[in-house]
Amino acid sequence: METRANYVLIGSFAAAIVVSVFLFLVWLTGFEGDTEFEPYDVVFDGSVAGLSVGGDVRYNGIKVGEVSQIALGADPRLVRIRINVDERTPVTKDSKARLEFQGITGVAFIEITGGAPNSPPLMPENGSDVPVIVADRSAVQQLITSAPQVLTAANDLLVRVDRLLGENEGQISATVRDVETVSGTISANHQEIDEIIKNLAVASEQIAEITVKLNGTLNEVERATGAYGDLAVEARELVADVRPAMQQLSDSSVPEVDRLLRDTRRMVTSVNRLVTELERNPTEFLLGDEPAEYGN
Repeated sequence: METRANYVLIGSFAAAIVVSVFLFLVWLTGFEGDTEFEPYDVVFDGSVAGLSVGGDVRYNGIKVGEVSQIALGADPRLVRIRINVDERTPVTKDSKARLEFQGITGVAFIEITGGAPNSPPLMPENGSDVPVIVADRSAVQQLITSAPQVLTAANDLLVRVDRLLGENEGQISATVRDVETVSGTISANHQEIDEIIKNLAVASEQIAEITVKLNGTLNEVERATGAYGDLAVEARELVADVRPAMQQLSDSSVPEVDRLLRDTRRMVTSVNRLVTELERNPTEFLLGDEPAEYGN
């Protein structure tokens, strides 16, 4: 009885291990018992190296299916990939598929990118039994495709550079010698060069100080110029105010002054005549019978 009990215990333990492994595999593969998949074809122009049956199919980075078949198309340059995608995945007419690579492992997978939210679902066309997703070249595919052209161009460039160096070897050698001479001169006179650099730094500081002073002087000149301008404006306003009064004084006073001068001249003439009469005959002028006539 004890031996039979041990067998039962061992069998139960083994069954538990098998069930655990099965559940782990189910979890690892993302299997869902009620998930239904829709088949799609992706046609690539060029190599699909690294991609294999069972490879991941992702939609915006989320695994939604796997690769079920890889085959050449009617055109040998094309590769037709059959994929099974979760039916809940919104594959639309403007969805794109491209070949991507995971990390540094080089394992390839198919990445589907979504289209516009209002785009209609992708349906079979041209008599095909499954919808065909338009394939885009990934950056890696473009690099692989263009690698031969890049290598050819690089090789041509190296050939031209080698030819150029060969044709100008003498000049290049002379240039190198000149550079070495200049480097030696600089090394031998580094103290003088350091002193020159220090003097330049001092001169730069002095120029900065002079610039500050000049700016201050210019500001003073601008202020003085502004004050002079204000004074000139005030002088012009004063002249403008005085000019009418001066004109009025000239218009009204000049005739009066002229009459006064004429009267003064007449009076001086009369006085001169009177003095002349007094000097000529004072007695007759003072005691004479006839008064002297003057004033006219």
